[in-house]
Amino acid sequence: MHNGFWLGLVLLAVHLAVCGGIWLLAWARVLEVEGYFAPVMLLVPLWGPLCVLLLHTSNRLTGGCLREQTLEKLHINEEIHKSILVAEDEGEDTVVPLEEALLVDSPAQKRKLILSVLTDDPAGYYDLLQQARMDNDSEVVHYASTALSQITKEADLKLQKLEQRYAAAPDDAAVLEEYCDYLESYLKDGFVQGRAAEIQSHQLEQLLKKRLENLDGRRSCTLECRLAEVQLSLAEYDRAEKTLEELTARWPQREAPWMLCLRLAAALRDGEAIQKTLGQIEEKEVYLSAKGREIVRFWQGKQQ
Repeated sequence: MHNGFWLGLVLLAVHLAVCGGIWLLAWARVLEVEGYFAPVMLLVPLWGPLCVLLLHTSNRLTGGCLREQTLEKLHINEEIHKSILVAEDEGEDTVVPLEEALLVDSPAQKRKLILSVLTDDPAGYYDLLQQARMDNDSEVVHYASTALSQITKEADLKLQKLEQRYAAAPDDAAVLEEYCDYLESYLKDGFVQGRAAEIQSHQLEQLLKKRLENLDGRRSCTLECRLAEVQLSLAEYDRAEKTLEELTARWPQREAPWMLCLRLAAALRDGEAIQKTLGQIEEKEVYLSAKGREIVRFWQGKQQ
């Protein structure tokens, strides 16, 4: 142990001596090394002094211009990078909304934008892709149809998986909620039409009723309004009327049930019912959102 201690002490002394020698040579300008390398040389045994000597040798071999060459290269790279960024900014000026491109831009621009949609998020542009499918450019129509087909395929696959999960666990509240919510959005997004849509709407009606039953006597304005919407979409006007009567009686100052009442009266072409509903909205001082006020003004204008 004593031998190891003395050996370490000797090596440290040698290291300090070497560092001192190099420092004196640098101070005397014999070695071309800057003073800020001293801490590195001192704190890193062996490799510190070695690196200083290598730096001196490099400066000697390159005539002292290595640093200038490196800095110049970095400056050139920076200028290249800046020019690339400017080019990207200029490209952004050519970006236009897809809606405008479908109306006024050239076929080449429309094809380019449709292709970008295919690689971005086609589901987020579902309505626009439906418009693009009616375009007069055959390639745009092809791209849009391809995207819509892929979106519909993925939506159908997800719905099938949720149906299977629900069939395997019909009493699982979380599975029921996920299946119900997705089926509702699936129908609203128009992934299915005609008789198939009617069948799925009936399924949604049953799922909503089951969720309401699972509340154990508690009531949910949101779920009951969703149920009334489905009943209206299925033209089940008697059932919708009963649901809405319960809603307006329990939540007389909520906006959503009264808007559905107006929708029901409009579907039945019942002017008296519309007038009565408008009167009840005013009488009960229902708080209306901006959209609700717009709907009420519309029907008030129709009644005049």
